[in-house]
Amino acid sequence: MAEERPQWRVLGRPRGRPPRITRPAIADAALAVGFDNLTLATVGERLHVSHSALYRHVTDRQELVILAIDRAMQRAEWPPPTGDWRADLREQAWAIWRLLDEHPGLIQEFLRLTRFPSQIMVRFGAAVRQLVSCGFTPERAFLAVDTVFDLTVDVFGRGQQMDRPAADGPVRVATADAWAEGVGPEIETLMRAALSEPAAVWFDRKLTLVLDGITASLAPDTPAR
Repeated sequence: MAEERPQWRVLGRPRGRPPRITRPAIADAALAVGFDNLTLATVGERLHVSHSALYRHVTDRQELVILAIDRAMQRAEWPPPTGDWRADLREQAWAIWRLLDEHPGLIQEFLRLTRFPSQIMVRFGAAVRQLVSCGFTPERAFLAVDTVFDLTVDVFGRGQQMDRPAADGPVRVATADAWAEGVGPEIETLMRAALSEPAAVWFDRKLTLVLDGITASLAPDTPAR
């Protein structure tokens, strides 16, 4: 009877290559998960890796959020310049609005950040240079863009706050009642009408007003103050 040879099992790393992750892949996974559910664990699960493996690429959740915002801005469709500064600035504002609307939870994350994502600075700088190319001074272009971008984020964020669900009913209805009573009977109807409008409609009216102000006080050929 032939001697039976012992079978040896080689211990060590399992066969097959481990999942390869990159920062762009992490950013894509974060957007797929969504800002409302964004954690290192949920992104790791999406990529089929342990969340501890992500620490080789991001230091904490805030960096993960910044990575996701940058990726969302890179993917967004930004209007090409036309040479009409007013139309271009309006379209920049609406591009930001659509970006915030496309990614639920992004506005809340953005307002909590302690530093700005790099792509926001890229878009801001491009918008300022665009106005300078149309004849604005750098100082006036900076003020105009900063005002319009701030308006967009502020109005969108407040609209999201008022439309959030509450235990005792819609927040917007409760706010309308409280504010209408606070402003007095002669303005109550106006307050209720304003709060009943969709946030995008109210934003468009405010944006037009701000652009009128920029035209009157900052646009090329406006006397310096």
